[in-house]
Amino acid sequence: MRIRKGLALAASVLAVLLATGCGVGRGSAVELGPGDPIKVGVIPVADFAPVYIAAEEGYFADEGLNVETQVMQNAAAIAPSVINGQLQFGTAAVPPFLGAVQKGLPLKAVANGTSVAADPDKDPSALVAAPGTGIERPKDLEGRTVAVNALSSIVHVTAAAAIKADGGDPSLVTFVAMPFPDMLPALARGAVDAASLVEPFYAKSVAQGAEVLGNPYSQTLKPDGTFTVIFTAQPFIETNPEIVEKFARAVDRASAEAARDPQKVGAVLAKYGKLPPDVFARIRVPMYSDRLDTGALASTGELMQGLGFLPGAVDVESAVWK
Repeated sequence: MRIRKGLALAASVLAVLLATGCGVGRGSAVELGPGDPIKVGVIPVADFAPVYIAAEEGYFADEGLNVETQVMQNAAAIAPSVINGQLQFGTAAVPPFLGAVQKGLPLKAVANGTSVAADPDKDPSALVAAPGTGIERPKDLEGRTVAVNALSSIVHVTAAAAIKADGGDPSLVTFVAMPFPDMLPALARGAVDAASLVEPFYAKSVAQGAEVLGNPYSQTLKPDGTFTVIFTAQPFIETNPEIVEKFARAVDRASAEAARDPQKVGAVLAKYGKLPPDVFARIRVPMYSDRLDTGALASTGELMQGLGFLPGAVDVESAVWK
């Protein structure tokens, strides 16, 4: 796997953060007063619908919190903003979150984003190949090029794990980073042989005739376990413990509502993610739960370490807010 460039870039960004100020993360330690805005960096995908639902349904307001959501494109941009205090909370899939923690950033997961559906038929992730390539299973991707949204992302980690689980060698696969919307055109013109993607691009790929090789999340991650999180910085928790407790309670309430009424997920995705209702009706909606599964984080960390995505173990217990 060609992941070194992505890891080196992440390491350089984190090195700058670690070297900034009197102590890493101290910029997040500002004490907020009643009514002060609480800024949350959110990626506009179904995984983080509970944050939007908590805002739309008034759950944050019920807790006396003035929460502002800020749309951002990836966890790499969110984590530094949480550390330096520009944001108070952020969202991320487990792999980039664990990668940041392993490098020494004082981040704490405070709430569950989404969990892994044990049933592949409910899994919103897919490893797909272009039609007519002769690729029929993950192992066949040896010597091929596979698109992922970012190197060391959850779709990269789980694609590599699915290839290995099928008896293949991920080190013989070339992974290239590109935005999800660019993957299907790249498949169509033969620029890549396969793609590791999520909804709504899963449904779109099937509609365009792509071959589904597997559902990586359900095949490689802990069933019913956490695969995305909402997080903050430890210094912010120390300065604002009541805000963190209220925020987590509102998000947990929204996660339970998302599980009960998926149409509310569709409503916030239409508003914040510009996802048409007819497209939402065809996609596999992620599994929502208010249970932040520490065991699942540990399992994913071990998977990443075994595949070479992490140079060492992660103290998962210290990375979860109690």
